[in-house]
Amino acid sequence: MSQEKSVSFLKLFGRLFRILWINDKRYTIVSVLLCAAGGFATAANTPVKQYFFEAVENLSSNNHINLVISLGIFWGIFTLITLLIQGMSDLVMEDLGVRLGGFLGRDVNRKAANLAPVCYEDNKILDSMNQAYKGVEQSKEIIQIFMMLAAFYIPYFMFFSVYLYRIHPVLSVGIVLVLLPTLGGQYIRTRYYTGLENRVAPVRRKMEYYQACIADRENGKETRLLGAVFFFRELYKVSALMFQKESWKTERKSSLVELGLRLLSLLVYVMILGLMYQYLIRGNLGIAAFAAILTSIDQMFNYMDYVGYYIGDISTYISAVTNTMAFMELPERKGTSVELSHYDIEFHHVFFFYPGSKKPVLQDVTLSISEGETIAVVGENGAGKSTLAKLLLGLYLPEEGEVLLGGWNTKEISPDSVFQKASGVFQNFQRYKMTLRENISISETDCGQEELKLNQIVKEVNLEEKSEGLPKGIESMLAREFGGSDISGGQWQRVAIGRGLYREHEMIVLDEPTAAIDPLEESRIYLQFASLSKGKTSVIITHRIGSARLADKIIVMDHGTIAGVGSHEELLENNMVYRTMFEAQAQWYQ
Repeated sequence: MSQEKSVSFLKLFGRLFRILWINDKRYTIVSVLLCAAGGFATAANTPVKQYFFEAVENLSSNNHINLVISLGIFWGIFTLITLLIQGMSDLVMEDLGVRLGGFLGRDVNRKAANLAPVCYEDNKILDSMNQAYKGVEQSKEIIQIFMMLAAFYIPYFMFFSVYLYRIHPVLSVGIVLVLLPTLGGQYIRTRYYTGLENRVAPVRRKMEYYQACIADRENGKETRLLGAVFFFRELYKVSALMFQKESWKTERKSSLVELGLRLLSLLVYVMILGLMYQYLIRGNLGIAAFAAILTSIDQMFNYMDYVGYYIGDISTYISAVTNTMAFMELPERKGTSVELSHYDIEFHHVFFFYPGSKKPVLQDVTLSISEGETIAVVGENGAGKSTLAKLLLGLYLPEEGEVLLGGWNTKEISPDSVFQKASGVFQNFQRYKMTLRENISISETDCGQEELKLNQIVKEVNLEEKSEGLPKGIESMLAREFGGSDISGGQWQRVAIGRGLYREHEMIVLDEPTAAIDPLEESRIYLQFASLSKGKTSVIITHRIGSARLADKIIVMDHGTIAGVGSHEELLENNMVYRTMFEAQAQWYQ
């Protein structure tokens, strides 16, 4: 077990160092050399002091005053250079840690973007992602400690041990005996804190969510209106107490072990001082060497304490950074890169389960959508409409059965191939804190902004007129936090639809993005949508039967199954589920 942990420890350092090496080789080399030079120079300070003390000791007999002065000046200059190197090394190490955090954070973001979208429905993967970002924050601390241990303290202790060995072998053995309890204690801390991080990650994610419910700009207003601040505060308090309880249990165990081992180190330290005194009395150790070692040994033991603290810090950070590396190993969704020539869609006996669920959201779904058709999907809440939309767009992959897009199985082709000419607008669309121009053009960043097309889309979704929320028209900032203003929910829905239409597409899905728009305005937008998407595969998911009537055909969903397919008239006559929905909604307008 010890061997396995040691290999894992070194492997982690190797991976972090490799990230630095690949991204900034020259700076990494300079950092290592500076740190190593600081270690050797610090250790070399002891023999330099010894030579100076010996010269002072022999001054009365030899009268070599010039030699003493020269050695004193050399010692002073050497000490000054050593301090300068140490200062530069500390500065470079700090900067190296910041660089690593940037490199690793970029890689984690890239990994998160390449995971299959359904992973965001899995609480275990969300916990893993939370741990990964926590590890990014702590990776800079880890690499600084690793580099200091490998490039500064190891050279220092090696040089100092050789120096003591040449004076007397037992002294160098004493250093090892002092260092072993320190390393053993921190090994135990590492094991304790690895388990702690795995236990508290879900609790920490809950704490962050409860805090957002209280203080976040998006959630805070409703929380206060409902009088729910106390409710979320109590949930946060309970989670924080759980977090603190787990942390305290781990800290208490590791501290007791560390205290015992430090007492052992102290005993060895006293023994070394006793041995040095004995060697001095017997004449095995000169006064100059005794003075040099005595003035340096406190520094050496302080450095050992630093090593202990550093390894202790590693034990608290290593599990988070290890989880970051584990997150980086999660499988990504891949597939063959193809160029789709048409956008016919076929579902063959499709079943879909959300992660951790034993009940299928979609079951035995078979349907066909021809290229260029406008399809409406209707059904009660929970019927599986939104899940169907995500399968249509290739965001999700079926557990059983197959979805064919342009004749290609979505399980076999790359996500880029699926998404290259697809667009969608969802119920929970993003409200980017940027200008109106950026909010719309962000859907097609590869080819730059097309001004004529952008202005046309803004006009089509009725956002071109300046208003209180859009004082600068298309250049208006849609965020109070950045000096802009808020717009209404209905305007935001127009922005989202405009974003979906601006993207170059051969297939587009609107998944109930018009809930905040009145039925007449919704019908107008959908008619414009149908006109703009003419000749392209278009799917409108809605709970309003009136909006569904503009489609070429309507798909009725009920409890995850296809309950009917046909025109409005055909379904009204032959489909009980559709007729019941129509009659219920008709009463709203009577």
